[in-house]
Amino acid sequence: MVGKIKNILVVIVLMMSTNEALAQFGLSGGVSVLKGFGVPKAYIGMHLGGEIPRDDQITLFARLSLYAPQQEQNNGYTLVTATDPTTTPYSQTISYVPTLNYTIIEGGTRYYLGNGYDSGFGAYGGSTIMLALNTVKRKYGDYDQAKYELPMGELSKGTIFNLGFGLGGGVKNTFAGIGTVYFDMNLAYMVLSTASNTTAQSTNLYSQLLFSFCLGFRKEFY
Repeated sequence: MVGKIKNILVVIVLMMSTNEALAQFGLSGGVSVLKGFGVPKAYIGMHLGGEIPRDDQITLFARLSLYAPQQEQNNGYTLVTATDPTTTPYSQTISYVPTLNYTIIEGGTRYYLGNGYDSGFGAYGGSTIMLALNTVKRKYGDYDQAKYELPMGELSKGTIFNLGFGLGGGVKNTFAGIGTVYFDMNLAYMVLSTASNTTAQSTNLYSQLLFSFCLGFRKEFY
């Protein structure tokens, strides 16, 4: 899985680059925390990214972030009915626990202040465009699936596709010959969201306004 993600990121980096920029690039990775506005708990995950300098003060970057699912604090309930009318009881109420995760691809331009991309201590900031995918699942309580079925049209899984824009900034310190340690924060708003079904629409874990921070290490290649 990690190998496939790295291959995707390399392709993204190559697509972002020009022939001249291919002589220098950076690969990064680390831990990420994502907090949706109005959602009680934060999402914990990891990120992998690529960065290409246009010059010492301006770079293009892309990042893939994967966040583990969170579950809602309160259970939901639904009514299952028997496939055979003679079954007793004919219907019963079961509980379910909704969960939601995030997969995010983002990219944009960074502007460095102080020391540049690959030297010393500095700060950076810029705007981002973000594509996010939410997977919504319902973990149902025990029931005999051979005898009972969910209501027509109710699915145990759904997705939400999002397009958003954001602003971010951070600090970094480059150690000559070793690499760069960085910490950044980002605020993004999902301007377009499309849910695949009612399961995806009914979760309380989703938020259009997202705050995240990332701590990681970047290795520069020349």
